[in-house]
Amino acid sequence: MVEQIRSEASTPLAIRKGRSRIPFHLAIALPAQLIVLSVVLVPTLVVIWLSLTDWQPTEGVPWYQAEMVWFWNYYDLFNDTRFVNAVVRTFFVVGVCIAVEFLLAMALALLFLDEWPWRKIAVSIIILPMMIVPVDAANAFFMLFNERGPINYLISIIIGRRFEFAWLADPNWALLPIMLAEIWQWTPLMFLLVLTGLMNLPENQVRAAYVLGASRRQIFFRIMLPLLMPVIIIALLIRSIETFKIFDPVYILTRGGPGAATETISMFMYNGAFVYFRIGYIAAAALMILVIVATICIALSRPLKQHQR
Repeated sequence: MVEQIRSEASTPLAIRKGRSRIPFHLAIALPAQLIVLSVVLVPTLVVIWLSLTDWQPTEGVPWYQAEMVWFWNYYDLFNDTRFVNAVVRTFFVVGVCIAVEFLLAMALALLFLDEWPWRKIAVSIIILPMMIVPVDAANAFFMLFNERGPINYLISIIIGRRFEFAWLADPNWALLPIMLAEIWQWTPLMFLLVLTGLMNLPENQVRAAYVLGASRRQIFFRIMLPLLMPVIIIALLIRSIETFKIFDPVYILTRGGPGAATETISMFMYNGAFVYFRIGYIAAAALMILVIVATICIALSRPLKQHQR
């Protein structure tokens, strides 16, 4: 018995691992993977089931006994003007917010790439909005764009007469404060990602271009920007997914109104689930949005894979 223990102790770790039926690294990761799989898979299967039913909790029927309508929820969604408008409006918000955030982040990152006095303090101030709770940030913009808020007061000073405009009650302008709140709070995240990418670019290529007489514009567009492309793609991917789920500014500022002028996908699903209690219908909408977001992720990931090759 003692000799067997000694032989086991003297056997290399790799050989002792090889004797087990399950590889050591899989045995370590298996419990966590099973937990993650159950947390993700079980709710997904429930949502798929609900999307094929007409379940409404107010009817007093358990969800597993709901009436099956199969794919009629999806058919109704395609013919639901409110849902289609919410999707188009969300894409518009995502496009505008991501474009403005990226341009501002790139300009700030290039400014902070060089060393100058108080640089670290300025960076700390810039990233402060990102640390604020989204609800509080939305409340701040609600006060700013109030009919008698600071924005109208400043415009009154500029034009020399009293200006009281109901920004949040006008269907043509109510979306502007929502997008400004999103841009103000999350541009710092894009800025940090882009700045980190710029600071980790290979300096030898940039210095060689300077020595060869290249201008700053040529260095940026022909050297820095192509090398920075993987970071840019990742930053755009992260912010696109997050902006597509925008909810807090919409709920705090307008509740999706006036009417449905600012209703995004998240607000549409909130109203459908917790106001009208159409759980089956909203489950189908959630799955459709999942497909849309997955398509966006795949589309943005392809250039990253091509760049790695």
